[in-house]
Amino acid sequence: MSVKRNHIKVFVASTVYDFEYQLNQIYSLLDGYGYDVLMSHRGTILLDSQQSNLENCLDGVKECDVFLGFIRPDYGSGVLDRGGLSITHQEFHMAYSREIPRFVFADHRVAFTRMLFKDSFVVEDKTAKKIDFGQISFDGNKVMDTRCIRMYGEAIKDKEYPIAMRKGNWVQQYVSYDDIKLHIDAQFKYPERIQKLIDKSKAPGA
Repeated sequence: MSVKRNHIKVFVASTVYDFEYQLNQIYSLLDGYGYDVLMSHRGTILLDSQQSNLENCLDGVKECDVFLGFIRPDYGSGVLDRGGLSITHQEFHMAYSREIPRFVFADHRVAFTRMLFKDSFVVEDKTAKKIDFGQISFDGNKVMDTRCIRMYGEAIKDKEYPIAMRKGNWVQQYVSYDDIKLHIDAQFKYPERIQKLIDKSKAPGA
């Protein structure tokens, strides 16, 4: 029995390395609820052969109704300029600029590493000096890339004050696919609710 299509376009942004199984499961889960899933890993983003991979991916974010993003220890490919942003990171920025409904997940290791360094000190000549995390870099590290931690900081809006005024800063941590599935089920099981969020985001003054 084929599921009724709701024609809501959900863009899934994530690095792929060591996450292929989870992405395949996420695609099947959303597709099973009737959503049109835009995912580069599954080849469901519309392609224009006259554009770069980055342009095609960003067009997918421009086209979607809902954004589903994953922040993982691996920063990903597509960094075209030294010090530039990866394709996944730019997809996040495009979603933020559009102010569409978005759901963000973060690997628990990203959040853990951020907290580990957040209140850390370095001792010099018996004097404790707080570490400026902005000056720490292990970009390109295969265990934990600091650029992923910066992505996490942007998602939780850690630079916006007062804290009580932050909106759209919910980031769901996960350890396993079961954690991901539970949250996606809770948020996407009823497409009519998602449609209400889409309509709300398009309302004047939203």
